[in-house]
Amino acid sequence: MNSDERQFYEDDEGIAVDLILQAFGPEPVQCINLEAEFADQKMKDDIDFLVKTQNDFCQKITAEAKQYCERVYGVSVKNLTLVKIYLSPENKDQFGFMLSTSLDPEHGLGVKFHGIEVKKTGSSETAFL
Repeated sequence: MNSDERQFYEDDEGIAVDLILQAFGPEPVQCINLEAEFADQKMKDDIDFLVKTQNDFCQKITAEAKQYCERVYGVSVKNLTLVKIYLSPENKDQFGFMLSTSLDPEHGLGVKFHGIEVKKTGSSETAFL
């Protein structure tokens, strides 16, 4: 399915669409273009990039989560689940992945990317761009 066929909708954070990224599992994940009022071509291009490179994102997030959890909690990551993906309304190819983990259900995990390069890993608010 390409971006023109997707069902976009308004959310309190911006324009959203639910994506199924098989690399992260079978459940749909909300992808939000923060503070946007409509799905523009940049958002559609970013979504197409996400879908095309989802395996790369999944591998990098898994590696980052492993390092982060070992450094912060002293144990390996457990029950990592993708919760939301944030897009930057202004900057192309900037993504924030918000994940939950049983190690810290309150704060979760966030990974910020430019393209498929990790820029920052931290608690879930790191996903906000």
